Amino acid sequence: MNRLSGRAWWVAHQDRYPNSRDVNDLDEDFRANLIRFINCLKKAGALVSIKSTRRNAIRAYLMHYCWRIANEDFNPSDVPQRAGVDIQWDHGNDEASRKAANEMVSLFGLAFKPSLASNHIRGTAIDMDIRWSKDLFLGPLPTGGFRGVVGGPRTGARNRDLHEIGESFGVRKLLNDPPHWSYNGR
Repeated sequence: MNRLSGRAWWVAHQDRYPNSRDVNDLDEDFRANLIRFINCLKKAGALVSIKSTRRNAIRAYLMHYCWRIANEDFNPSDVPQRAGVDIQWDHGNDEASRKAANEMVSLFGLAFKPSLASNHIRGTAIDMDIRWSKDLFLGPLPTGGFRGVVGGPRTGARNRDLHEIGESFGVRKLLNDPPHWSYNGR
């Protein structure tokens, strides 16, 4: 079996390291807050599309090191071995190793350097798209009462009023990552 990193390795092994899209896989406290927030949004007429919840720790390892090799001139032979992952990052020359790492970066759709210890791995983050076509009237809120009308922009990625409301539920928006929400905004 080919152990060399790259597209062929990922296609053959990706099913072994799935991420979740299920809110039930999240940390209990964050999950409870998130469900209240999502239910409030849906009741007001928003559409919520969940992209990712808990991230597989081995998948995060693969994402992290393919990014480092491809983008940071990280020496492939310095990647620490990880139990349960039969991959060879060093192809014998830097060009081939970086090309393979770039293939994996593309397959993952990475735009930022992935963390080895993220909120996604701990189950305290979610990537979700939130959209609405008419103004939202949200409530009741955890702080009491209702929030007036939430208008445009009609996307959870850019609406600061919605970010404030999410925070009242304990679900905070990471501003520089459009779909990312977490318990601490990171």
